[in-house]
Amino acid sequence: MGVSDVGEDVISATDQTLKSAVKGAADVAADVAIVARQAVDGVIEATEEIGGNVEEMAKVSINVAIDAAGTIGNTAVKAVKDMLVGVVAGIKEIADAALPQAKTSNP
Repeated sequence: MGVSDVGEDVISATDQTLKSAVKGAADVAADVAIVARQAVDGVIEATEEIGGNVEEMAKVSINVAIDAAGTIGNTAVKAVKDMLVGVVAGIKEIADAALPQAKTSNP
């Protein structure tokens, strides 16, 4: 099993986990947006722990959560999007801090 196989397994597990979490929240009348946020946070944390590409998994997770909310309705999509805006901003800050910055020269 190669690295790409493991990556695909992680994406598949993420997809299934987020879809199940969002659907399960809707089934028991829980706050879908909060459950989606917690599930996305969990995926990001797990990805970080295994040394995966956090930024890429965050993007995948957010898209899956929004798609899963779409099976519930427009109100759920809006709530999930609003809740996940902070995740996107946080990931961008982390990526900016981790990437080397171009040196600027002062004349």
